Amino acid sequence: MLVLLAARNGASSIERQIGTVLAQSGVAVRVLVRDDGSSDDTRDRVRAFGERDPRVALLDEHSPSGSAGANFFRLVAAADPGEADLVAFCDQDDEWFHDKLQRAAQALSRAGADGYSAATLARWPDGRERPLVQNLRARAADYLFEGAGQGCTFVATVSLFARLRAAITQAPDLLPTLHYHDWVLYALARSAGLRWVIDPWLSMVYHQHSANDTGARSSLGGVSRRIAQIRSGWYRAQVDAVTAFVLRAHPGDVQAMRWRTLRRPGLFAAWRRLGFVLCHGRRRPLDRLIQALAVVAGRL
Repeated sequence: MLVLLAARNGASSIERQIGTVLAQSGVAVRVLVRDDGSSDDTRDRVRAFGERDPRVALLDEHSPSGSAGANFFRLVAAADPGEADLVAFCDQDDEWFHDKLQRAAQALSRAGADGYSAATLARWPDGRERPLVQNLRARAADYLFEGAGQGCTFVATVSLFARLRAAITQAPDLLPTLHYHDWVLYALARSAGLRWVIDPWLSMVYHQHSANDTGARSSLGGVSRRIAQIRSGWYRAQVDAVTAFVLRAHPGDVQAMRWRTLRRPGLFAAWRRLGFVLCHGRRRPLDRLIQALAVVAGRL
């Protein structure tokens, strides 16, 4: 299994994280790291790790990309799965439980699925912990409005990964508008009609700190950040960007075409947009209610 690790200024934690990846039971792994122009000694630490263990490799190219998502997109474009049958995504500052990848591989095989994500155990610096479990019930268009959990839990078949590489190659103009690589991967899979497994099992420790790109949705910071994203129009822009990406890859996607039609101005379109998000939007009922309020407020 190939594990893709996107890093930036992760010197304080990256060796611990790589250690938990290499300690995975029941699967053979290799780790490919892309550093995003770190100002600390992240690259030196990864390079030294690779000298001790040939399963770890560091990309030579390391110019700053501008965001965590862009870092992952560059890593995906450069990665060669080789003989691996699965590709996993990894952050630099978490801790994987020893059977994380084995369970993912088994779940994918059992379900005949191409994509997998799992729950995490959020841990704060003061020792507080909270399980973060996604709603398991997929809705018809949820992929246009959200991902399938934390991207650091994502595992994809090589065929789905090949789809992702092809799609980002065909849409270089859209990549700067897309913040989340994991949301894009989930949307691409669902748009193609592929199966995705959302596992309620806790797969890893998801460390919470000020540098988290998103963080725990249940934390005060996470909630306030999401409200600000809706109010600023950022969330609407992301939905539009994901919709455009999906339609570039799959021009016949019914849900994406319908949503684009409903984004037209006018009271009637807004009324239909409201019904669409209530019936087909995000997986959690509360999230769909927030979506509906965003439509009413003209923010979605």
